[in-house]
Amino acid sequence: MPTITIDGEKYQVDGEQNLLSTCLSLGLNIPYFCWHPAMGSVGACRQCAMIEYKDKEDQGGRLIMSCMTPIRDGAIYSIGADAAETFRGSIIENLMINHPHDCPVCEEGGECHLQDMTEMSGHTMRRYRGTKRTHRNQYLGPFINHEMNRCITCYRCVRFYEDYAGGTDLQALGRNHQVYFGRREEGRLENGFSGNLVEVCPTGVFTDKTFSAHFVRKWDLQTAPSICEHCAVGCNTAPGAREPGNGHEPILRRVINLYHRDINGYFLCDRGRFGYEYINSATRIEKVFSARHEAVISSTAENDHQLHREVAPQKALLHLAQRISQAQGNRRHILGIGSPRSSLENNFALRQLVGRENFFSGLNQRDQALLHLVNSIQSDNRVLCPSTPEIEAADAVLIVAEDIYNTAPRISLAIRQAARNRQKQQAQSLKIPLWQDASVRQLEGDHSPIIFAGTELTDLEDIASTALFMPAEKVVQFARALPPLLSNPENIPAGLEPHQREIAVHTAEILRKAKNPLIVSGTSSRNTEILRATAQIATTLSEQKAAPVMLYLACDEANSLGHTQFFSGESGYLEQLLQTLREEGRNEVPTTLIVLENDLYRRLDRKSLADLFEHIDEVVVLDTLFHSTSRRADWIFPAAATAESQGTFVNSNGLAQRFYAIYEGKGFIQESWRWLVDAAAFCTEKSETLSQIACWKHSTDLSEAIAREFSALEVLSVLGPDENYRIDGLKVARQGVRYSGRTAVHAQEHVSEGPPLQDPDAPMSFSMEGIHNPDRTLLQANIWSPGWNSNQAINKFQEQIGGERKGGPSGLAIKRPEHPMPEWIAPAMGTATRELPDIPNPVQMQPVYRLFGSGELSNQSMCISEAIESPFVLINLAAAKIPGIHDGQPIELVTSCGTYRAEARSAPAMPAGSVGVPFGFPGLETLTPILPAYASLRPAATSTGIED
Repeated sequence: MPTITIDGEKYQVDGEQNLLSTCLSLGLNIPYFCWHPAMGSVGACRQCAMIEYKDKEDQGGRLIMSCMTPIRDGAIYSIGADAAETFRGSIIENLMINHPHDCPVCEEGGECHLQDMTEMSGHTMRRYRGTKRTHRNQYLGPFINHEMNRCITCYRCVRFYEDYAGGTDLQALGRNHQVYFGRREEGRLENGFSGNLVEVCPTGVFTDKTFSAHFVRKWDLQTAPSICEHCAVGCNTAPGAREPGNGHEPILRRVINLYHRDINGYFLCDRGRFGYEYINSATRIEKVFSARHEAVISSTAENDHQLHREVAPQKALLHLAQRISQAQGNRRHILGIGSPRSSLENNFALRQLVGRENFFSGLNQRDQALLHLVNSIQSDNRVLCPSTPEIEAADAVLIVAEDIYNTAPRISLAIRQAARNRQKQQAQSLKIPLWQDASVRQLEGDHSPIIFAGTELTDLEDIASTALFMPAEKVVQFARALPPLLSNPENIPAGLEPHQREIAVHTAEILRKAKNPLIVSGTSSRNTEILRATAQIATTLSEQKAAPVMLYLACDEANSLGHTQFFSGESGYLEQLLQTLREEGRNEVPTTLIVLENDLYRRLDRKSLADLFEHIDEVVVLDTLFHSTSRRADWIFPAAATAESQGTFVNSNGLAQRFYAIYEGKGFIQESWRWLVDAAAFCTEKSETLSQIACWKHSTDLSEAIAREFSALEVLSVLGPDENYRIDGLKVARQGVRYSGRTAVHAQEHVSEGPPLQDPDAPMSFSMEGIHNPDRTLLQANIWSPGWNSNQAINKFQEQIGGERKGGPSGLAIKRPEHPMPEWIAPAMGTATRELPDIPNPVQMQPVYRLFGSGELSNQSMCISEAIESPFVLINLAAAKIPGIHDGQPIELVTSCGTYRAEARSAPAMPAGSVGVPFGFPGLETLTPILPAYASLRPAATSTGIED
């Protein structure tokens, strides 16, 4: 390791970093603007100046830009030299000439990198008295505010948006001192990572528009570490909450990225950043409701929940306790349906309450089989579940039937970085440091090979070397052709079309030659044979290379893989529940069904659900939002959202992660497991199991019980500290040291400060009293250090720049048995062909996904609802040739679930005989359970966008 001297102190350092990154890793303060740890150096701002001395005798030295300076063994540098400080002061004075100095009204104030660097440079006087340059701001959509007058021309925004995230609609326009960062025309920023501009921009040019609607300063936000609930990647977040100022409970005001090197790094997708607004939506359940009252006249109310009336929580709990007691005496059946979007603790509580044999997964048979297949595949020791940095290091990527940008967007961003690895290899051969971003990007050369086979590829198509758009059956055939080719290039596959055969041979050759190949697939195709074939590619390649091969399998929901651990592959799915009810019939013993955070209309077709509800006497729903299932409920209990609760999710890679409550939910909101424990406590006669349930006081009590019962989840017993953990006798503070207005927000009622709420589950306080240092605990989500108020403060709490956060990564991998010869290996068989149904203009509906529109919870976020498209169907019009159907015209899909109206959209890449139907889209949600399936297509007279 090189040894360098900085201001008289000797340091051993990493020679691969530039001088600026090295100084920051050493904990030294030096101002900068254009450099970013994930994007490298371009030397645009000149703010990071230092002095380099030729040797010990050199008294003057020379001025250098530390972000553009490689480490030289034995070199002598100075940060504090007068010449360097004077230069840095003049640079920032020049940058500030046109700055409006509107800190008191700027939303970035208090967490502004520009403010920090101005203080760090010692620049305090403004000598410029001329007229400032001004710009007209643009409308950039529902997510981002634009204030160009605050720009200091660091180029970070376009470097992230264009170069890093692949966006095309934000550019640097103009030249010299008239550079404008915006769109050619006003409109929503189209890239799904645009929200990162809020954190990437060092000033207030780009700010969070959703936060503006209920803005407070950073220091007045209450924060805690959490996990994004909008897909299964498991990104770490730091939500912020604050009282609304009228004495009521806090509300969630924003979500920002919480650095986790192995998962999300420095960036979040827009669904994860802005989807939080569902918590504050009008569809939120905040009180206990009942449909069991005298005013009920009809069950066909137009208003979804006008039949429900608010009731006292104790009355509802007593009723539920009565039902549980009746079940204990065999006078009633109680069944429970869990949810893959709810925590392990909530699901386990319901399982224990109703009994293992009466607990069902809340998934249909196909979806449950898919998740068990993923779990089994990942148990194979020839497969490596890759971290995000490992994905970024891949030198060849094969994506099989997974539109990863829409199903696991953060992984898509990592794949985009992997595409540059050939360019980086060329840079290394030319001895160009990889941190010298501008120089590396100027090199010519192809992208690292990215090969896709499937129905639709969003966002990554521009960097894909090969894209085969095929229906699922053809994808299976193509994928099954690869393992024999990997074993022996002479095994030319039969049954493929000539161009597909050529691509298969070429793909096998690329994967064999790659040092770090990556295979990507997932459950979105709803096809188990695709998963089996993909796994065979990975394991065959592993045997060729005598090392595990990276295989990323995307799951649908935040806790899909964790929830699966409670069930075997042969039991617990909804069709089994329905079959049981049909066989038993409506006997003399009534049945109560408890549905946990699950809209069953997204799981089963309406006919099956109507049959299911016909056999149920009473439905109890615990959930966060009103939906179609709660419309059928007799009792509704308000469940806490992720930001309001503590629990555990297991992400797509099998990493168990704990999330913590940011604030107490308003009204009667509490965790679902607490409602169930309260009901058990009200029971007059308790079995041994009920007595155990009634004794649960903390979330960790359930975690430990889960760990004892399920060997795969035994890591829960050591995951995160329990409620008794202390640092120097203190809890971790959720509020910052500058938290203000603690009495003012209640001034209309009283001016005294009451005691803070107590958190029974975590060693954290709902106050500013406690530990604030992120260096001492991963529980601290307020990333702040003296002189570093912006999110750039994270560099103070990393082992090195871009490395692990001090204290190690959060989360632990669940334990899964290794299967040298796993059950999932499918025999080499021909692809089954489906006979076309006897209907006019039959097409196979294939699920397609959208970042905005396919998420159940995020769809209820106001800003995201503005970005959701109208219902549409993707059709290859040239191949379909259906009379009367044209691009942009209304059509009707006649399905087994009913008739749906949508807009026809031309999609030349859509395979002939298939149409793309958006999964989970508002107006098309009830199609979700049957996809993929056949339907009849016909022109429609009108387009309502809703189900007929």
